[in-house]
Amino acid sequence: MKRSKQNETGLTLIEVLIALIILSVALTAVIKSASENIRNTLYLQNRTIATWVGANVMNSIRIGVIQIPGTPDHLSKTDRVLNQNWNWEAVMNSTPNPRIKQIVVDVYHSPDHHPLTHLESYVYAG
Repeated sequence: MKRSKQNETGLTLIEVLIALIILSVALTAVIKSASENIRNTLYLQNRTIATWVGANVMNSIRIGVIQIPGTPDHLSKTDRVLNQNWNWEAVMNSTPNPRIKQIVVDVYHSPDHHPLTHLESYVYAG
């Protein structure tokens, strides 16, 4: 008994190759999206830790544990938080009201001096 070509089913080699190309493009997009998500998560983690460091420095200045000089001088130190070194700079600026001083804290993770966070606060200087 002879089979006719009309009864045979299956995919041709061209159809399989096209399906593989579509699958590879889709998987490439998924991998790229996942890697960008991981990179953004790391940035947000570092930014959150920098904000914690800056808030800690700001609160220490406000309660008088850390004394900082006025403009143009600034205080620079390094704190170790979560097994990482975090550099910060703080400066106290004058305001139009002589009784109120502005505190500015910048926190850096690396020595390239691009701050991850910039905090400003005001304190009554009496």
